[in-house]
Amino acid sequence: MMTPNVWVWVGLSWTERIRMVLENYGDRLTDVSIFGWRVGSNGALEQTFDPSLLDVYRAKWPHLRFWLCFRNDGVGSVFTALRNDETARARLMSDLGDVIDAHPWLHGIDIDLEQGGAASNNVAAEALFKQVADLAHGRNMQASAALPALTSTGSVGGEDWVRYKQLGALMDHVSIMSYDFAWSGSAPGPVSPGFWLEEVYNWASSQITPSKISMGLPLYAYFWSIHDYPESWGATRRGISGTYYSAWQYFSGSRAWSDSGTHYPIGWVAYRDSLSMSAWGFLDCYDWKEPTQWEDSSGVFSGVFANREYAVRYGLPAGVPQWSVSDNSVGSSYVDYEFNAEPVIASNGDTVSPKVGYTLTAEIIQREPVAATIIDDYATSTQQLNAVYTQPSGAWAYQAVTSSYNQYRGTGTLRFGNDFGAQSLYAMARFQFATAGRFSVTSQGITAELSSAGELKLLRGSTVLATKQFGAQVVGGAAQVGRCVLGLRVRENSARVYFSQAETSIPLQLEVTTTPPGGPTEFSSTGIAWIDHAYLGDGWWYQPREAVEVTVNGVSKVLGRIERTGVTWDDKNRFKPDSDVEESTTRETGLSLDWVYAHWKDLPITTGVNTTYRVRPLDHDLWLGRLMALDRDGASIVYFTDATTITHWRGRAVLDWGLQGIALWSLGQEDMRLYETLEGGLLPANTKRLDE
Repeated sequence: MMTPNVWVWVGLSWTERIRMVLENYGDRLTDVSIFGWRVGSNGALEQTFDPSLLDVYRAKWPHLRFWLCFRNDGVGSVFTALRNDETARARLMSDLGDVIDAHPWLHGIDIDLEQGGAASNNVAAEALFKQVADLAHGRNMQASAALPALTSTGSVGGEDWVRYKQLGALMDHVSIMSYDFAWSGSAPGPVSPGFWLEEVYNWASSQITPSKISMGLPLYAYFWSIHDYPESWGATRRGISGTYYSAWQYFSGSRAWSDSGTHYPIGWVAYRDSLSMSAWGFLDCYDWKEPTQWEDSSGVFSGVFANREYAVRYGLPAGVPQWSVSDNSVGSSYVDYEFNAEPVIASNGDTVSPKVGYTLTAEIIQREPVAATIIDDYATSTQQLNAVYTQPSGAWAYQAVTSSYNQYRGTGTLRFGNDFGAQSLYAMARFQFATAGRFSVTSQGITAELSSAGELKLLRGSTVLATKQFGAQVVGGAAQVGRCVLGLRVRENSARVYFSQAETSIPLQLEVTTTPPGGPTEFSSTGIAWIDHAYLGDGWWYQPREAVEVTVNGVSKVLGRIERTGVTWDDKNRFKPDSDVEESTTRETGLSLDWVYAHWKDLPITTGVNTTYRVRPLDHDLWLGRLMALDRDGASIVYFTDATTITHWRGRAVLDWGLQGIALWSLGQEDMRLYETLEGGLLPANTKRLDE
């Protein structure tokens, strides 16, 4: 058994640290991909790094394999041109041949093309990759590619063109870029979270021969500023990247958070994330609480998602009396946290606290407003089925799929058991096609209909008003596989249809101006359908899911409330548009379904004094994360990779999935202790390990 390969990229920069690694630790490496050529939309290669700078290391370490890496720097238009323009491809092949002629010692060609777009581009992309691989093989060389990270459900970056099985068959080697799950524009978190790496390599190793794969790992750090909104310092993102040693300097207290003199150099505690094995910590945070570390609470529950805790107030499942719009205002719900922003010891031994004051930062996950609830039904029981619906045709029955997941299964009509008259309503169902057919949502004589073939219709009675075509839907999948979400909003003079594959976001698909003729509100299926969530809400009034109120020392601040125009609020914390428009047009702020940070600058607290922070979840279904008392003029969350991180995943890459090894992006940013763990990284081919 050979020791795992260690692949690195060189050429992004050329620093003394990079040269030191190549000079002293070349025996720990196996492959060096020269990140040295940029391809343009005409196929021409532009050299961005001089390969002759590597001559001394080629001479010293003759075992090293060097690769010609060409890239498009993530410019999608370049990738499109190379796929579609035969002349551009011919120029690329010619220029690649010229580089090989000039550097005959190269071992292979490494492709780094990103932002390839939709799945419809996959055949053309694979033809391009094959053309490059054929060129390499014709020169007695190998072909490699750096591929985006995918799971069985796709890419987090929208790289839908990638098909591992087809590309893996073409390439001799692939490095999977399994990093930047969290990045400068996202919420703070592990750059390569453990759960995601497991999903990526479970999938990749099932599609590509594992011995062809190198696990891509980050050598760098990300710093996310969390003390204020980015526009306050002229930025659009909270995050910036850095090296391991930049993180080490800050956490060791050898460097202050800011060089402007507004901060003291202070050493801060770093932690180890148990799943990703990356290090992380707060800079200039004087106290913080996990959402479940409350002293007292009422009406609030806790949960864990993706290894992160949250606190939440759930909405009522129905109005009282039944069929009325529920009162989901905050009522008496609250959470109390005890804080003490203690002074700390600076690097020079002085006892210090923030020079100016504090900011309270709250982590929250906001969701799109929901139609004010009349019925929110997760198919809970036979009693619920009989209490809420009638069945004028066909037959529906309750099915307990697992101890915590249920469905209504049937065919025909499932009608809400109330005559709403001319009331404006929103009705939605999450369902799946157990057999082929058409599923519909109807209210006031207006129908939204989806066929299993993917045709979406908006009808008034039997008259088709609008249509839209989607791909064929999953038919006959196991429970929860291939679910659809179909919603219908009917107002006095309009009808809107919403459709998606998940409730996290249900975009508007069809919209018409029409007068509803009237009639019951119901679901209907021509085949067998399985419904696991049915929702009925008011057609005008919305319940926001975005804000909390924090009270400290008698002073209160609302955090997270999104500014809206052209709306009217009622005394139950509900709002409605003043005209017949989509709710999204009343606000400029989008909702990301990621952790966002809301701030209370100049928090009214005193250093070293125990203080109760009362949090009232003004809106239901908002997730509250950590609360942090920070230096008002600068504080960060930092995630960084050290030697322990890389060593852990190197072992798992080989032992859990049988991969060829690891690929490190990029040389010069790393914890140099890494090379101690890679010492003796090569074994002669005829040497046996003790465990063989």
